[in-house]
Amino acid sequence: MSFNLPGVKQDSDIESLFKSVGFIVVQWGHCEQSLELLVNTLHRQFSGSKLPKRKKMPRQLSSKLDFVKECALGIPELSPFQDELERLVHDFEDIKQTRHDLIHGAITDDPVMDGVFTFIRLQADSDIHEVKHFQYDLHDFPRISKILLRLGADSPKVARRIFEASQKMP
Repeated sequence: MSFNLPGVKQDSDIESLFKSVGFIVVQWGHCEQSLELLVNTLHRQFSGSKLPKRKKMPRQLSSKLDFVKECALGIPELSPFQDELERLVHDFEDIKQTRHDLIHGAITDDPVMDGVFTFIRLQADSDIHEVKHFQYDLHDFPRISKILLRLGADSPKVARRIFEASQKMP
């Protein structure tokens, strides 16, 4: 099915922005669901809850990634998976800020220069909001999509393999 975005010229930079951000959102959701399953398995089946400061299952992405790293290093039964887990965490960390900024940011009316868009995002600190400016370069999309496609393939496989391993534990 093909459709035109209302008010958006075909093959324009803004159309490319919408398509790339849409891809990032959908693919990220797929990847993060697998991360959720992995974290759940590590917490419940591999005694991740017994690690220091890990009584509750982590909820924020940074906490989940830190938890996976701690489990990979601190739970001997996970040693066969250590390289896979480290690679998975690395890929998430490589693009998490771009994804976060795009999802929570707003495009400005600054002119687009060679496929580079300017965004702002209100960043909440302890008692004040600060405005963060950032840029998204459409030329960076091939790198981001490559990482997301790898994460989309690897994260469910790793989560499944670790879940299957947990079922074989005494």
